[in-house]
Amino acid sequence: MKKILKRQKEIKDRLAEIRTAVDAPDANLDELEEESRNLTVEYEKLEERKAEAERRNKILEDAMNNGIQKRTFAPETDPETRTFGVNTPEYRAAFLKRLQGKDLGAEERAAVSAAAAIPTQTLNMIVGKLEKNPLIAEVDTMHIPGNISIPVGGTVNAASWLPMGTASTDSEDTITSIELAAYKLIKTVEITADVDAMAIDAFENWLTSNLANQIEAALDIAIISGTGSGQATGIVTTLETPTGTFTEAGLKLKDLMKIIGELPTRHAQNAKFVMPRRLFYSEVLGMETTTGDKVVVADAQAPGKFTILGFPVIIDDNCVIDGKDNVIFGDLREYKLNFSKEPEIKRDDSVGFRSGSAVYRAMTLVDGKLADTTAIVRFERATKA
Repeated sequence: MKKILKRQKEIKDRLAEIRTAVDAPDANLDELEEESRNLTVEYEKLEERKAEAERRNKILEDAMNNGIQKRTFAPETDPETRTFGVNTPEYRAAFLKRLQGKDLGAEERAAVSAAAAIPTQTLNMIVGKLEKNPLIAEVDTMHIPGNISIPVGGTVNAASWLPMGTASTDSEDTITSIELAAYKLIKTVEITADVDAMAIDAFENWLTSNLANQIEAALDIAIISGTGSGQATGIVTTLETPTGTFTEAGLKLKDLMKIIGELPTRHAQNAKFVMPRRLFYSEVLGMETTTGDKVVVADAQAPGKFTILGFPVIIDDNCVIDGKDNVIFGDLREYKLNFSKEPEIKRDDSVGFRSGSAVYRAMTLVDGKLADTTAIVRFERATKA
């Protein structure tokens, strides 16, 4: 086939030269006409050979798809062994077509037979959607396989001043650690067989949106209130006893000052507020200081973003715990979230045999914990006396 295509290109190039040559004053028109006619005939014969080769390849491919062994012919040249990594367009297309339940060609089957890993572009879309969640974007996210142990500073003694010639004494600093396991997080979604009619890009967008959004929602809840039993340990679970309470009738300026004041200074530089939407819009937005300044300021470049007394705020309705509004304030980077296994996506047709539908499952292994309990404070609405 390569030789045919190469010769056809040579004929096209020569015919283009002949079209130019006939305009020359000394051109031998008879010779050019004969050469042009011969080249045209040769080109048509090559077209016939090419059609026969394509038909033969189609018959062989159909036979392979049906499990029938056919005698193969040696190629004109040594075959080139092609491999497709998870970051290649060929692998992505074959992977998504297989998820759709479409038939794959021989090359496509080879592309995904060696691995079932999610394509790089598809994985990046899922991770990108997760990172759009304001809370997940702020915590310290890692991608380290297996169970891990993260060192955490325990007792740290300050340096001491010594007079000249006096030896120092070792201080008893301690280092602790937090252990992050690999808890299984699964989301399944059932859809009719109509997905096989979707274009690759449309199917990828549908798949990543439906599955990633649900993983995002589960992770958001876990970061705030995960039980730690078979799932990540949430901030509220770690800080089981609230740092304090705020006014039951409505959060006041003095409550905000108290919350900010409770956080150690070393954690204040990267501190952020996390609170429910209703609390923010009904009790905090519009609040003024004693000098009449606005407590909440909108970001001029992103009006949907706000700061409270200079500290960014994240709106998250999962801060309503057991019916009570909670305000979380501190350095969210001290919460460690680790994906010990990147998300994977699989399809199962057996569960929808009667309805003709398919179930898609996204699964990842993940765990999270608050590394430094002094980095965050938690206040809840006071109970009515």
